[in-house]
Amino acid sequence: MVRCNCTLGSSSLFKYLTPIISTVFLAMLWIGFKSYTDPIFARNSVATLRSFEVNGDQQWILARGCNRDNTVVLFLHGGPGMPAMFTAHVFQRSLERDFVVAHWDQRGAGKSFDAALDPATMTMTQMLSDAEYVVDQLRGEFGVEKVILVGHSHGTYFGALLAQARPDLFHAYVGLGQIGDPARERAVQNSIIAEYFQDRVETVPEITAANRETLLFQIGGEIASAQSMWPLIRMGVTAPEYSFRDVMNVAKGPQFAQAHLRYDVAGDFASPPLNFDIPVYVAMGDQDAVTPVSLAQEWFDKVEAPQKRFVVFDDAAHFPHVEQPEAFASLLSTVRRELALKSTMPNTEVIPIPRFGRQCQ
Repeated sequence: MVRCNCTLGSSSLFKYLTPIISTVFLAMLWIGFKSYTDPIFARNSVATLRSFEVNGDQQWILARGCNRDNTVVLFLHGGPGMPAMFTAHVFQRSLERDFVVAHWDQRGAGKSFDAALDPATMTMTQMLSDAEYVVDQLRGEFGVEKVILVGHSHGTYFGALLAQARPDLFHAYVGLGQIGDPARERAVQNSIIAEYFQDRVETVPEITAANRETLLFQIGGEIASAQSMWPLIRMGVTAPEYSFRDVMNVAKGPQFAQAHLRYDVAGDFASPPLNFDIPVYVAMGDQDAVTPVSLAQEWFDKVEAPQKRFVVFDDAAHFPHVEQPEAFASLLSTVRRELALKSTMPNTEVIPIPRFGRQCQ
């Protein structure tokens, strides 16, 4: 009988496992400590990720574009306390050709989260002051008088207040997942959730504060193509701008804001204002159950503005810009075209294409 000595020696095993262990270790280091933004290889491009002091608090901003002379777009994220910067690498690459796109992690959110932040500073008045400071920074950096203001979810309430108060700073206001009537929001959510489950199960689940978000995900009301938040988690983990610590802080921001944010403005947290001196655009996902389309439409119908437009993206829910990035890019191009705003083609001549970063074409 021929016996085979198939035992792998310790030295051979070590030699076999070393590259695997090293790769895993380096990947973990990269995920844990990365905090950069991919360069853009075009003449006059901008790709910066930096922190700066905003009214006594250290906060972060990301700015990217193929030509720094193009119209600036500022994103106001939702939550409150839920950043959007970590989604930028997924949806905005086509936007960067025609715009300079800026993401700001607000006080107590995302990369700007600080456990030592004084809770007394978490007020809408303070947030509005922070936003004005950030806009002034962008105006100075890019030599512009105005920017396009884009708000998402809670950022639409924040953004509408800001756009109404300071029309001199903005070309237009764009609402994504627009808040319509916060007082009626949960009742409409309940109806949407109940209707979904009535067609599929014998017993409609009880809706509580603890399971509401889970149910909204399950019915495709948060992300149309997913039934959990895993796509958002993947975006955070793979975002070059976010370290592992930043990803962990994503969940802390909404908790901190929920506990401490005070609406020290007229009407408390009521419906957004209705009268604007700048154009108003709203984009909704047809399956949005978080900020229901019906409530957004009712609010929009009452809005008075120099011009306004309401669009609905098919096969999208509460993140229409992330779920349908080309449709969103088309909408912003429409805004730029209707307002005759500047768009300069990127100059990519004589720029070598390395193995990292991106080339504007």
